[in-house]
Amino acid sequence: MTTDSNNAKESVEILDEESVAKYLSENPDFFERKAELLLELTIPHGNRGAISLLERQVELFRERNLELQNNINDFIFNAEENDALFEKTRIVILKLLKSDTLTQLSNVIEDTLKTEFAAHASSLLFISDSDGSNIDNEEIQLLPVAPTKNILGKLFDKKRTFCCELRPEQAKFLFPDSKKEILSAAVIPVHPADLSRDELTFGTPLLVIGSDKHNHFNSSLDTLFLDFIGEILATKITRLVG
Repeated sequence: MTTDSNNAKESVEILDEESVAKYLSENPDFFERKAELLLELTIPHGNRGAISLLERQVELFRERNLELQNNINDFIFNAEENDALFEKTRIVILKLLKSDTLTQLSNVIEDTLKTEFAAHASSLLFISDSDGSNIDNEEIQLLPVAPTKNILGKLFDKKRTFCCELRPEQAKFLFPDSKKEILSAAVIPVHPADLSRDELTFGTPLLVIGSDKHNHFNSSLDTLFLDFIGEILATKITRLVG
Protein backbone atom coordinates (compact mmCIF):
# COMPACT_ATOMS: atom_id res chain seq x y z
CA MET A 1 0.00 0.00 0.00
CA THR A 2 2.86 2.33 0.86
CA THR A 3 4.56 1.58 -2.44
CA ASP A 4 1.42 2.40 -4.44
CA SER A 5 1.02 5.64 -2.50
CA ASN A 6 4.62 6.65 -3.23
CA ASN A 7 4.19 5.87 -6.93
CA ALA A 8 1.03 7.97 -7.06
CA LYS A 9 2.79 10.83 -5.31
CA GLU A 10 5.72 10.55 -7.70
CA SER A 11 3.32 10.62 -10.69
CA VAL A 12 1.66 13.76 -9.38
CA GLU A 13 5.01 15.49 -8.89
CA ILE A 14 6.15 14.96 -12.49
CA LEU A 15 2.76 16.00 -13.95
CA ASP A 16 3.48 19.72 -14.36
CA GLU A 17 1.75 22.29 -16.59
CA GLU A 18 4.07 21.69 -19.52
CA SER A 19 3.40 17.95 -19.39
CA VAL A 20 -0.35 18.55 -19.40
CA ALA A 21 -0.07 21.05 -22.27
CA LYS A 22 2.12 18.66 -24.26
CA TYR A 23 -0.29 15.78 -23.71
CA LEU A 24 -3.31 17.84 -24.83
CA SER A 25 -1.39 19.09 -27.85
CA GLU A 26 -0.54 15.54 -28.86
CA ASN A 27 -4.08 14.34 -28.16
CA PRO A 28 -6.44 16.98 -29.62
CA ASP A 29 -9.35 14.54 -29.40
CA PHE A 30 -9.00 14.24 -25.61
CA PHE A 31 -12.10 16.30 -24.83
CA GLU A 32 -14.08 14.34 -27.42
CA ARG A 33 -13.37 11.25 -25.36
CA LYS A 34 -13.89 13.12 -22.08
CA ALA A 35 -16.69 15.49 -23.10
CA GLU A 36 -18.08 15.62 -19.58
CA LEU A 37 -15.01 17.59 -18.48
CA LEU A 38 -16.04 20.50 -20.69
CA LEU A 39 -19.02 21.06 -18.41
CA GLU A 40 -16.80 21.23 -15.34
CA LEU A 41 -13.92 23.37 -16.59
CA THR A 42 -14.19 27.16 -16.33
CA ILE A 43 -11.74 29.96 -17.13
CA PRO A 44 -11.57 33.30 -15.25
CA HIS A 45 -12.16 36.19 -17.66
CA GLY A 46 -11.80 39.62 -16.09
CA ASN A 47 -15.03 41.32 -15.01
CA ARG A 48 -17.16 38.70 -16.74
CA GLY A 49 -16.34 36.09 -14.14
CA ALA A 50 -15.91 32.48 -15.16
CA ILE A 51 -16.68 31.28 -18.67
CA SER A 52 -16.68 27.80 -20.10
CA LEU A 53 -13.76 26.34 -22.00
CA LEU A 54 -15.82 26.26 -25.18
CA GLU A 55 -16.71 29.95 -24.86
CA ARG A 56 -13.05 30.82 -24.39
CA GLN A 57 -12.10 28.67 -27.37
CA VAL A 58 -14.64 30.50 -29.55
CA GLU A 59 -13.23 33.85 -28.40
CA LEU A 60 -9.69 32.77 -29.23
CA PHE A 61 -10.75 31.67 -32.70
CA ARG A 62 -12.43 35.04 -33.24
CA GLU A 63 -9.36 36.92 -32.06
CA ARG A 64 -7.06 34.90 -34.30
CA ASN A 65 -9.41 35.30 -37.23
CA LEU A 66 -9.44 39.08 -36.70
CA GLU A 67 -5.64 39.14 -36.48
CA LEU A 68 -5.39 37.07 -39.68
CA GLN A 69 -7.82 39.39 -41.46
CA ASN A 70 -5.79 42.42 -40.36
CA ASN A 71 -2.62 40.79 -41.70
CA ILE A 72 -4.34 40.09 -45.02
CA ASN A 73 -5.56 43.70 -45.20
CA ASP A 74 -2.04 44.96 -44.50
CA PHE A 75 -0.66 42.68 -47.20
CA ILE A 76 -3.22 43.93 -49.73
CA PHE A 77 -2.56 47.56 -48.79
CA ASN A 78 1.22 47.12 -49.16
CA ALA A 79 0.75 45.36 -52.49
CA GLU A 80 -1.42 48.21 -53.77
CA GLU A 81 1.10 50.77 -52.51
CA ASN A 82 3.97 48.97 -54.24
CA ASP A 83 1.96 48.66 -57.43
CA ALA A 84 1.28 52.42 -57.40
CA LEU A 85 4.95 53.19 -56.68
CA PHE A 86 6.04 50.88 -59.47
CA GLU A 87 3.78 52.68 -61.94
CA LYS A 88 5.09 56.09 -60.84
CA THR A 89 8.67 54.85 -61.10
CA ARG A 90 8.01 53.45 -64.58
CA ILE A 91 6.69 56.82 -65.78
CA VAL A 92 9.71 58.67 -64.37
CA ILE A 93 12.24 56.24 -65.86
CA LEU A 94 10.69 56.29 -69.33
CA LYS A 95 10.89 60.08 -69.38
CA LEU A 96 14.49 60.03 -68.13
CA LEU A 97 15.51 57.64 -70.88
CA LYS A 98 14.11 59.97 -73.54
CA SER A 99 16.32 62.88 -72.41
CA ASP A 100 19.17 63.80 -74.75
CA THR A 101 20.98 66.40 -72.64
CA LEU A 102 21.66 67.12 -68.97
CA THR A 103 19.37 70.14 -69.26
CA GLN A 104 16.50 67.96 -70.48
CA LEU A 105 17.29 65.46 -67.74
CA SER A 106 17.13 68.20 -65.10
CA ASN A 107 13.83 69.50 -66.49
CA VAL A 108 12.28 66.03 -66.48
CA ILE A 109 13.32 65.53 -62.87
CA GLU A 110 12.01 68.90 -61.78
CA ASP A 111 8.61 68.36 -63.40
CA THR A 112 8.00 64.63 -63.16
CA LEU A 113 9.21 63.77 -59.67
CA LYS A 114 7.16 66.55 -58.10
CA THR A 115 4.05 65.23 -59.81
CA GLU A 116 4.55 61.50 -59.33
CA PHE A 117 5.78 61.61 -55.73
CA ALA A 118 3.50 64.40 -54.49
CA ALA A 119 6.47 66.58 -53.64
CA HIS A 120 6.89 70.35 -53.72
CA ALA A 121 10.35 70.55 -55.27
CA SER A 122 12.90 68.31 -56.97
CA SER A 123 16.29 68.96 -58.54
CA LEU A 124 19.30 67.28 -60.05
CA LEU A 125 22.36 68.89 -58.50
CA PHE A 126 26.07 68.53 -59.23
CA ILE A 127 28.54 68.91 -56.38
CA SER A 128 31.56 70.60 -57.91
CA ASP A 129 33.95 73.52 -57.51
CA SER A 130 33.71 74.20 -61.24
CA ASP A 131 32.80 77.74 -62.25
CA GLY A 132 30.62 76.40 -65.05
CA SER A 133 32.96 77.43 -67.85
CA ASN A 134 33.39 73.80 -68.95
CA ILE A 135 29.65 73.36 -69.50
CA ASP A 136 28.43 73.87 -73.08
CA ASN A 137 24.84 75.07 -73.25
CA GLU A 138 23.84 73.01 -70.22
CA GLU A 139 21.59 74.52 -67.56
CA ILE A 140 22.50 72.55 -64.44
CA GLN A 141 22.76 73.49 -60.79
CA LEU A 142 26.21 73.42 -59.21
CA LEU A 143 26.93 73.17 -55.49
CA PRO A 144 30.44 73.90 -54.17
CA VAL A 145 32.07 70.93 -52.44
CA ALA A 146 33.13 72.41 -49.07
CA PRO A 147 29.83 74.17 -48.23
CA THR A 148 27.89 71.07 -49.30
CA LYS A 149 29.93 68.86 -46.97
CA ASN A 150 29.48 71.38 -44.17
CA ILE A 151 25.71 71.70 -44.63
CA LEU A 152 24.97 68.00 -45.10
CA GLY A 153 27.48 66.76 -42.52
CA LYS A 154 27.63 62.97 -42.31
CA LEU A 155 24.78 62.75 -44.82
CA PHE A 156 27.24 63.86 -47.52
CA ASP A 157 28.91 60.43 -47.69
CA LYS A 158 25.71 58.37 -47.78
CA LYS A 159 25.75 55.71 -50.50
CA ARG A 160 22.01 55.08 -50.64
CA THR A 161 18.83 57.12 -50.51
CA PHE A 162 18.01 58.66 -47.16
CA CYS A 163 14.81 60.43 -46.14
CA CYS A 164 14.65 62.86 -43.25
CA GLU A 165 13.45 66.19 -41.95
CA LEU A 166 15.70 69.06 -42.93
CA ARG A 167 17.14 71.82 -40.84
CA PRO A 168 16.29 75.30 -42.21
CA GLU A 169 19.85 75.88 -43.44
CA GLN A 170 19.88 72.51 -45.25
CA ALA A 171 16.54 73.20 -46.92
CA LYS A 172 17.61 76.66 -48.07
CA PHE A 173 20.89 75.29 -49.44
CA LEU A 174 19.38 72.37 -51.37
CA PHE A 175 16.21 74.17 -52.50
CA PRO A 176 17.16 77.86 -52.86
CA ASP A 177 14.41 78.61 -55.39
CA SER A 178 11.54 77.05 -53.48
CA LYS A 179 8.74 79.48 -52.64
CA LYS A 180 7.56 77.23 -49.81
CA GLU A 181 9.58 76.10 -46.83
CA ILE A 182 10.94 72.59 -47.44
CA LEU A 183 10.61 70.56 -44.25
CA SER A 184 11.50 67.02 -45.33
CA ALA A 185 13.38 65.51 -48.25
CA ALA A 186 14.61 62.41 -50.00
CA VAL A 187 18.28 62.73 -50.97
CA ILE A 188 19.43 60.22 -53.58
CA PRO A 189 23.17 59.89 -54.24
CA VAL A 190 23.78 59.19 -57.94
CA HIS A 191 26.82 57.02 -58.66
CA PRO A 192 27.66 56.65 -62.37
CA ALA A 193 29.18 53.17 -62.58
CA ASP A 194 31.68 53.87 -65.37
CA LEU A 195 32.99 57.23 -64.17
CA SER A 196 34.94 58.26 -61.08
CA ARG A 197 34.43 61.62 -59.38
CA ASP A 198 37.51 62.98 -61.13
CA GLU A 199 36.13 61.96 -64.53
CA LEU A 200 32.77 63.61 -63.99
CA THR A 201 33.14 66.93 -65.84
CA PHE A 202 30.12 68.45 -64.13
CA GLY A 203 30.74 67.13 -60.61
CA THR A 204 29.10 64.49 -58.41
CA PRO A 205 25.34 64.13 -59.14
CA LEU A 206 22.83 64.38 -56.32
CA LEU A 207 19.06 64.01 -56.72
CA VAL A 208 16.89 65.78 -54.13
CA ILE A 209 13.11 65.70 -53.69
CA GLY A 210 11.55 68.02 -51.12
CA SER A 211 8.19 68.43 -49.42
CA ASP A 212 6.64 71.21 -47.36
CA LYS A 213 5.33 68.55 -44.93
CA HIS A 214 7.37 67.29 -41.98
CA ASN A 215 6.74 63.55 -42.41
CA HIS A 216 6.24 63.28 -46.15
CA PHE A 217 9.80 61.92 -46.39
CA ASN A 218 10.88 60.14 -43.20
CA SER A 219 13.39 57.52 -42.14
CA SER A 220 10.81 54.71 -42.10
CA LEU A 221 10.02 54.98 -45.81
CA ASP A 222 11.07 52.16 -48.12
CA THR A 223 13.54 53.72 -50.58
CA LEU A 224 13.78 50.80 -53.00
CA PHE A 225 12.09 52.62 -55.88
CA LEU A 226 14.02 55.84 -55.30
CA ASP A 227 17.29 53.86 -55.26
CA PHE A 228 16.26 52.33 -58.57
CA ILE A 229 15.60 55.75 -60.08
CA GLY A 230 19.05 56.83 -58.86
CA GLU A 231 20.68 53.84 -60.60
CA ILE A 232 18.90 54.56 -63.90
CA LEU A 233 19.83 58.23 -63.60
CA ALA A 234 23.48 57.30 -63.00
CA THR A 235 23.53 55.18 -66.16
CA LYS A 236 21.90 57.95 -68.19
CA ILE A 237 24.37 60.59 -66.96
CA THR A 238 27.28 58.29 -67.78
CA ARG A 239 26.09 58.04 -71.39
CA LEU A 240 25.42 61.77 -71.73
CA VAL A 241 28.83 62.92 -70.48
CA GLY A 242 30.89 59.93 -71.66
